[in-house]
Amino acid sequence: MPRLMRILNRLAARAATATGALGELAVLAMFAHMALDLIIRLVGGGTPEGMPEAVARIYMVMVVFLPLAGLQASGRQIEVAVLAERLGGRALYLQRLAAALVTVAVAGLFTWLSFDVAWVATQRGERVVLTGFSLPVWPGRWAVVAGFGALALVALAQLIRTAAGRAPVEAAHGA
Repeated sequence: MPRLMRILNRLAARAATATGALGELAVLAMFAHMALDLIIRLVGGGTPEGMPEAVARIYMVMVVFLPLAGLQASGRQIEVAVLAERLGGRALYLQRLAAALVTVAVAGLFTWLSFDVAWVATQRGERVVLTGFSLPVWPGRWAVVAGFGALALVALAQLIRTAAGRAPVEAAHGA
């Protein structure tokens, strides 16, 4: 079991790193796209067709969903800790175990559901039809799948760590 756990932890860490890096690249690409839009507006007087749609339907989706696993892995996700701060011992362990189980279940369900949506969008070649051309938006659908899939993997590793009685996150919370 320890070898399998090391493999799962390594796979989860790599998934979190890869999706986080893709999210960072999406931020850079979005900024470049927005800078180009600004330059074109200043020089030409109008927004090029498709710029807002590309930012909203592709870049923003990637920026929101791809970093989820990294946030979970580092313990920096948003959480409500009012009750957890008052718990100790077995109650805290059970609360962490339940939270990890719910996270795995929800992230897994969202991965499965978003995969179906992304698959259909890809098969249909989902696009936003504009005046001069149509913008493919189906790639943004896969960012949701990748983000939730990596989150599910990280949460599964944390669930197993919690069940074994260890802290789900190695680093200090909020570090």
